[in-house]
Amino acid sequence: MQYNIYDDIAKAALTQYGMAQGQRCFLGHSGSVTFCIKTQAEKFLLRIHRPVSTLQGDVWQRPQVIESELLWLAALRNDTEIIVQEPVKNLQGRWLTQVLADETVEVFYCSLLHWIDGNILNAQLTPQQAYQLGLLLARLHQHSSQWQLPQNFVRPAYDRNRLQAALSALYPAVLQELISAENYKTLSVAVCQVQGMIETLGQEQNIWGLIHADLHEGNYLLYNDEFCPIDFARCGFGYYLYDIASTLQYLLPTVRPSFFEGYQDIRKLPENYLQITEGFFIMALIEVLSFHVHNPLEHKWISESVPYIVKEQIHLYLEGESFLFDKY
Repeated sequence: MQYNIYDDIAKAALTQYGMAQGQRCFLGHSGSVTFCIKTQAEKFLLRIHRPVSTLQGDVWQRPQVIESELLWLAALRNDTEIIVQEPVKNLQGRWLTQVLADETVEVFYCSLLHWIDGNILNAQLTPQQAYQLGLLLARLHQHSSQWQLPQNFVRPAYDRNRLQAALSALYPAVLQELISAENYKTLSVAVCQVQGMIETLGQEQNIWGLIHADLHEGNYLLYNDEFCPIDFARCGFGYYLYDIASTLQYLLPTVRPSFFEGYQDIRKLPENYLQITEGFFIMALIEVLSFHVHNPLEHKWISESVPYIVKEQIHLYLEGESFLFDKY
């Protein structure tokens, strides 16, 4: 779809917020189409909820699912000191705005968030910064574990079924010879082991709840030495230790202990947290691989990454050896 059609959608959406005169600047198109909106008073982020690839399934595009993300953001803004992008209601008092495309009469769902300032870090985190990131994730989990979910709150779950779906989504990469049959078999064995671990955990309130699920270096900003989480588009229900593992993927092994230290200053972890986190680390890796498998630009990265992951992390995991503080 042409950029100017999205620009028309953005313009039509802004009229429903009383911001028809807002200046639009196209930012990009990934999980959604995004625009920076400037008014005389402030800046906003407008999202048109239409992903580049629909192969990830349309669950993320359902109105109720998008609204639920916005409800959590609004609650975090109201209940905590965490700086998040607060959602804006339209003139009808709704979080979600519908726009009908002129030519196709297709419905586009849009949301508007307050802009937050800050910089994306283009360097590896220092131990002190990793400690702060641990504090941030613990604060998110603390809110999640205490928050009374609104009625009809719907988000996907990062559970054993999702792990199975992620593994299945990777199989075409074997047919394309991006992943060897032998390595795929090793991934499958690891998935079985992680699923077995998940079955032993249960879903008590202190270990399972609403998680960000995608807190990597592109999804937090540093503002006045404080970390601000952004892009909650992949948030869902899952284990808090899975959320931790998902974030640790992107941190150097040398600063991961500092992350845990920061986290545990706010929330205590179970005694065997390291072993469980390593299982979820494998799950998070498979989730990321499956997310990128349909993008030809990522095929080279996949074919280079999988042999390393299998050799340096999965083999150790299957042998019961710890790898989290040694292997990147």
